[in-house]
Amino acid sequence: METTSAGAATAFPESGTLEKRLDAFLAERGLDRDAVRKEADQGVGAPALAVAAGSVLAGFANHRSDLDLLVLVENDRLNRFPIQSHEHGTLIDVNFRRASAVRDATAELTAEPWPRMSTVTEEAWNHRRRTLNTVGRLALGLPLLTSRPWDDWHAGLRRPWLADVVEQWWTVEAHRLAQAARWLLGARPMAAAVRAREALVAALNARAAAGGELYFAAKWVGEKLKRLGDAEGLTLLRAALRPPLAPHEGVPECLAAVERLIGAAAPLHAVLRWSTGTGTTPLDDRTVVDRWQLRALEVPRLGLPPVEGDGVIWSGPAGTAPPDDLLSLFVHNMAWLGVARPDPAEAGHPATEVPA
Repeated sequence: METTSAGAATAFPESGTLEKRLDAFLAERGLDRDAVRKEADQGVGAPALAVAAGSVLAGFANHRSDLDLLVLVENDRLNRFPIQSHEHGTLIDVNFRRASAVRDATAELTAEPWPRMSTVTEEAWNHRRRTLNTVGRLALGLPLLTSRPWDDWHAGLRRPWLADVVEQWWTVEAHRLAQAARWLLGARPMAAAVRAREALVAALNARAAAGGELYFAAKWVGEKLKRLGDAEGLTLLRAALRPPLAPHEGVPECLAAVERLIGAAAPLHAVLRWSTGTGTTPLDDRTVVDRWQLRALEVPRLGLPPVEGDGVIWSGPAGTAPPDDLLSLFVHNMAWLGVARPDPAEAGHPATEVPA
């Protein structure tokens, strides 16, 4: 499951290419770079770094596209602050971020091996996804305003390590979605078909990243594959996007394609933790599990982990499945599925679960 990004050396367009893409987009709308720079000053702090980004700079834009402007500011009271500006007759999507928070989240991408069983939670998973999206846009964008030391920090994003972590994310996410599809197929075949399709799209994004296409948005996978001249990948993508009329036949075919693209899931383990909004009520020899107190499921066992923590409901090697009563928690969206490398103490254990 190790990743190697052969295209990392060519993943980052030269500044001249980025300038041409931005200027062509602006010229069609009667704008210039100064108009975009003015959007970086919205009274939330002096910009430490302002980067024109998004599909325009990635080279995927069309006449309906907007322009993204990512602005890092030194403001400890700010986390993220989006503004949609139409002042110049075209949409400029301005996103302000606290500079130190973006810097720290970026450092976490390579701080320790990922994914690890002890730290993979729904919140952490989504945080990593958002960080990769932000950092990828910054790295592939054109700086319009810079200050020290943020100019050097931005330059440090345009290195092979980013290609590695982007490819790794899509590889691991494809395995996670594929596992979800397998578990859903018996009870919810149409939901399984959706997850299998998402798994294949993630696997194709991993393939594109290995070729040097690091733009993070999944929806542009077709354009990435076109740019790489990947006819096989485009054929797989077209097949995946067809309506899932026969899930029981289509899902295994889709998952087989995922494995051909990215290999087997081992040594990853599946791990189930509570979904956001879940509550539990023990009753005699069973537990009633609810989601947002809107629907409930009865599980014939006690001793489930408390919903307030990050306790593991079940974990096991790739290819295994939890007991039926715990699997039903996932099928009914009460449990969140992650995948991770087992921690050393758990590496030889076939599966762990709460007692029946």
